[in-house]
Amino acid sequence: MNMKILVLLAMTSLILLSCFSAGCVEQTVSQTDVLADVISSLHETLATTADEARSAAEFYAADPTPENGRQALATLYQRTTLTHDLLIADENGIVRAVYPNNIISALGQNLSSYPPNKEIFAGTDVYVSEYMVLENGMEAYLLSVPIKISEEYAGYISLSFDPYRLFGPEEQKVFEKGYNLWVMQMNGVQVFDADVSEAGVDLLTDPDYVMIREMAELVAANPSGETKYVYTADIGTDVVEKTAVWDTLSFGETDWRVVLTSVPAAS
Repeated sequence: MNMKILVLLAMTSLILLSCFSAGCVEQTVSQTDVLADVISSLHETLATTADEARSAAEFYAADPTPENGRQALATLYQRTTLTHDLLIADENGIVRAVYPNNIISALGQNLSSYPPNKEIFAGTDVYVSEYMVLENGMEAYLLSVPIKISEEYAGYISLSFDPYRLFGPEEQKVFEKGYNLWVMQMNGVQVFDADVSEAGVDLLTDPDYVMIREMAELVAANPSGETKYVYTADIGTDVVEKTAVWDTLSFGETDWRVVLTSVPAAS
């Protein structure tokens, strides 16, 4: 190999290295790696929210009055990105403070027949409810942390959050990388999809989704995995093949199957 060829190879290597550094050559991120980043980011968001709720619980415990409770909730409302409505219930499940005023009718209500309670918090320091429809019609989860006064259980702080506030920002990120995100509970209920009309659909029983039932059953039955399935395109009647990769997000005694799908490039 003569000197001229060696020089050309060296120059080519330098040009490619510079191009990668500048971002002019797109480096494909694998579906599995993107999903791992999504799971990590979601867990961090939930953990940060729980930490803020614990700080609010400590603030209230120092002066457990309705006025201080409202102040604790107002501060928590400002510091979290997920929160819609918040309340403080005492050790007997009686609501002692709420924020904002749209749920003021909840003051004094007895919530002892609903989780969480002292027994639940004996085994965990944060609890996330099942997916539910609240009295105001909002579909949400409740995240709760215990309040302790002199190391004794004294009730809890609970905040409601819309799944779209949790999962929505992640869907926007993965879409830019060529993927779609949807989230399912183990019972088959889809709690997040880019198409909001599909939220709340039971993928294991709804006859409109029979085409993907086998795939949904696979996702529900396995904590993680990868599969291919066919699906009718949203526009038109074309049937496309998608690759689905999924993993489990676990937090506050609740699990979600987080699914990333892509449409293979045409051959």
